[in-house]
Amino acid sequence: MKIDIIGAGPAGNYTAYLLAKKGHSVSVYEKNPVVGPPVQCTGILSDYFLTIFEPKKDFVLNTVERTKIFSPNGKFVNAGIKKNYVVCRKKFDSYLAKMAESAGAEYHLSHSFNSFRKNGKKIISEISCRGKAIESEADVLIGADGPLSKVAKAAGLFEGREFVIGTQIEAKMKNNNIVEFYPYIGCYAWIVPVDPETVRIGVASYKNSMALFKKFAMKKIGKDYNKRTIENQSGVIPVFNPKVRAQKDNVYILGDAATFVKATSGGGINQSLKAAIILAECVDKELDYDKEWRKQMFLNLYVHLLAHRMHQRFTATDWNDLIGTFSSSKMKKILHDESRDRIVSMIIKIIAARPSLMKYAKYFPFRELKKLI
Repeated sequence: MKIDIIGAGPAGNYTAYLLAKKGHSVSVYEKNPVVGPPVQCTGILSDYFLTIFEPKKDFVLNTVERTKIFSPNGKFVNAGIKKNYVVCRKKFDSYLAKMAESAGAEYHLSHSFNSFRKNGKKIISEISCRGKAIESEADVLIGADGPLSKVAKAAGLFEGREFVIGTQIEAKMKNNNIVEFYPYIGCYAWIVPVDPETVRIGVASYKNSMALFKKFAMKKIGKDYNKRTIENQSGVIPVFNPKVRAQKDNVYILGDAATFVKATSGGGINQSLKAAIILAECVDKELDYDKEWRKQMFLNLYVHLLAHRMHQRFTATDWNDLIGTFSSSKMKKILHDESRDRIVSMIIKIIAARPSLMKYAKYFPFRELKKLI
């Protein structure tokens, strides 16, 4: 099969590698002149990454095994976590692209996808390159072109989208190699250590993201945070849409283009890699992709969304009380043993350990359940 993939991020590159490895003719079209930039990602991966991919020194900048979760009153839980990997997205994306090229995929940089049309069972993609219009004919079209996916829009798969704005910088700041998480600032805020002198610090919010970020950065880094900034890495983050369709005939989407993102943290690299595995198998064996990704990924993504909706209703007192409950050794053990990429298992164990937390069921977003009906 001739397969065109739009977008050379983790989702597109890993899909290209898997399909090329299966013997398909794969072409990847990337609008930017090089694979990797611009970076709009925190780049921290939980231990779930190990179930999909082997970490390499080529792209892993740091590993972290402790986190601090802060509450509005300034108190925090300091807990051990299984090894997390902080990656350089530019190097990671490039590493995956080289894997795909080695497997036989062809890359076309500075090529922007505009739209497509059908010619029988074939798909004709309309692409522009340095002002010139070109066309590419394929049996399958895959959109891995980010949260504002042109492939999704052209295929009529973009409905029901919702976004938060992520404002992040990589900056000079001394740190103790501990991930800091602030779930009450905007939708969430974070500080991720890159090395002993460098962090990625950011805020995600539906509104006023820049104002919230400036206040946060000045408090944590200082009023001169602009002078300490190495790189601005801001961008839009999709909120998982439980009604999303990720396939229409022989057009597919995955990753941010399909809203496959954890709504509680904005993380989506592991989900992109998992979706790539599912999609490659479905394309190769002509299986129902929507059925398969829902079977394997939907529940965890949906529970993250429900938790996110609940968090948006929390008061400062709720956050103080909730985070305070995690100070016990029993709760810290759950934080250590369970992965945020397996949130269902984590929540079950948390409720079993502390049934009193069921009081937050009053914030359960029943409206989300109605949307599925």
